[in-house]
This record gives sequence, C-alpha cells and structure tokens, in this order.
Amino acid sequence: MIVSIDRVRVSAITAALPAARLDMASLADEHGALEIRRIIESTGIRAVRVAGALSTGDLCEAAARHLLAATDVRKESIDAVVVVTQTPDDFMPGAAVGLQARLGLSEECLAFDIDYGCSGYVYGLLQASMLVQAGCRSVLLCTGDVTTKLLKPGDRHVQMVFGDAASASLIEAGDGRIDYACRTDGSGASHLRTPLDYANGSHGSAQVGHLHMSGNEVMNFALTRVPPLIDQLLAHCGIDKAALDLVALHQANQFMLRYLRKIMKLSEAQTPIGLSEVGNTGPSSIPLLLAGGHGLAGRARKESLLCGFGIGLSLAAARLDLSATRLIAPVNVVAPLVPDRLAAQVSV
Repeated sequence: MIVSIDRVRVSAITAALPAARLDMASLADEHGALEIRRIIESTGIRAVRVAGALSTGDLCEAAARHLLAATDVRKESIDAVVVVTQTPDDFMPGAAVGLQARLGLSEECLAFDIDYGCSGYVYGLLQASMLVQAGCRSVLLCTGDVTTKLLKPGDRHVQMVFGDAASASLIEAGDGRIDYACRTDGSGASHLRTPLDYANGSHGSAQVGHLHMSGNEVMNFALTRVPPLIDQLLAHCGIDKAALDLVALHQANQFMLRYLRKIMKLSEAQTPIGLSEVGNTGPSSIPLLLAGGHGLAGRARKESLLCGFGIGLSLAAARLDLSATRLIAPVNVVAPLVPDRLAAQVSV
C-alpha cells in the first residue's frame, strides 16, 4: 500500500534510555573472547541498555515528559496518544491508557496501542497522521520496548543484539505531506516472535516464552524487500535516491545496514548508523537514531526517508520533511528505588 497524507508534520522527536548498560565485552567469560569480538565486529554493537526494574511505561513516560518540557505544546492540546509496543506493562489494558493517566491528559484524549516492533515507528506515524487528518490537534506518538526481559539467558544471538529504549514524537497539523509505503508477509511470522502459550501456563495463566529470531531469514527478508519498497515509494514521490538528504533505517545491526546501503547505492552521509552503544531497540530505533544526533545537527533533512523492517514479517517506509523537526537529545532514566515512582532523568 502507498498512501499520501497532506497537512501534517512531525514537530519534535526525543527518546529515553535506561541508564544501566550491558557491555558485550563482559560476556567474554560466558561465550569466549574471540566469539564476542567476532559478533561485535559483525553487528557493530558494543553495548546495550537494560531496563532492569524499569517498565515500558516508565520509559515512555520519561520520553514524553522530556518532549513536553522541551516544547511549548500544552497537554490540553493533545487529542490522542498512540503507543507502539510489544512489551506493555500489563497484558490488559494497553500501555497508552496508562500513559494518558501518568501524564494527566484529558479524558477526551484517544489512547490506544499498536502491537508492532521493527517497522512500528513508521506504522505509528501513519496512524498519527491519519488522526491529525481526521481533526486531532496534536498526537503524542510513543514507542517503547523492554525486550531484554524476553531474552533466554545465554542466547548470545539475541542477548548481544537487543536493547531497551523508548521514544516520543509530536505529530501536528502543518504544511507538509508524508508519503507512506507498507508491506506485510505474515507467512514469515515464525522467524521473529515471542510465543504466548495459553495451554501450559501455571494456575490457568498464559505463559510468555522467550524471544526467538531466525537471523538469516529476517536478514534475507530485509535485503530482498527493503530496496524495492524504497524504490517504489520514491517513484511515487518523483524523487531520486541521490536527492535524499537522510535515510534513517531501522537499526538492526551494522552488517545489514551496510549491505542495504551498498545495494541501494546510498552514501554513508545519507545513511547514519547509531547502534553501537544501544543495540537494536525495535520500534524506537529510528527515533532514537534521529534524537541521538549522529551528525544530524545542522545538516539538511528536507528530503528524509524512514524505513523499518522485521517482525511480522513487515516493512514500512515514509518520505517526509524533517527540516523543521526539533530533534531533542535523549534522556537517561535511572531505575526507581521506590516502587511505582519514576526516577530523575539526566540528559545524555
């Protein structure tokens, strides 16, 4: 599907990271120094952030409060909050209703979740854009996952890749247009999943399994499906790849990103990589890349393209103007010492 939505803009983007980190080098005793070095050289990931006692709701709240404090938006003008997550604080209700209460937003504010991962930020933007087009003044879009809590201990294939993070973006009415292209191939759902077993849970409760990833299958999907999707979107927009100022790809791993860059004949300047200290943060990887700097300050962002790909299997791309978007540096969030109390935040 390719769709264009007019009179909408992304006003601001920021992110939140747990202060706790896991250095890959610390796993040498468990997996061997040579193996750790090999994986680091391939993925480009030297450390990931770990939520620990923090929840998805904590991280999303931190990102949202940081965004609101840095902008002049009034809470009363937020007509909808959309949370993209696969690790909500509770099975029900969703994370968005909890965030609405935490932030003290109006009871008239729409609040709902989107259960998506790697391509989730673009799907969230699409939903937020449609809400603005329908009449919402401001839409708060948050992404957040605490994926490290789903990892099987000792599984280095995921332990050395996935990290925890959240983001917050403000989508409002404006003069711009955002063009979207989305694809879904549910036949590959088993390649990246966290199973939920209703039959074998204790005391009648469902049991959440560990995250499973068939790395080769996911990589093959990305390398073969992302380039044509981007080509189709750019053809729809009448834009050549050489004219793109910024291509922000889902930060899966360094090898995949470099290979996609090569296939699509994009430059290093067009396609920043920023996962070395945070890892693959799922739906937060694109906004975290943007908010984290990575040489983006002061450079042109008028012709920007975002593309997420992975779980589903799915992929989604958006072409938009980010030249007037405020990119607000992320905050570190310390795990609370007192239950149910968000700790102080310190800018990175």
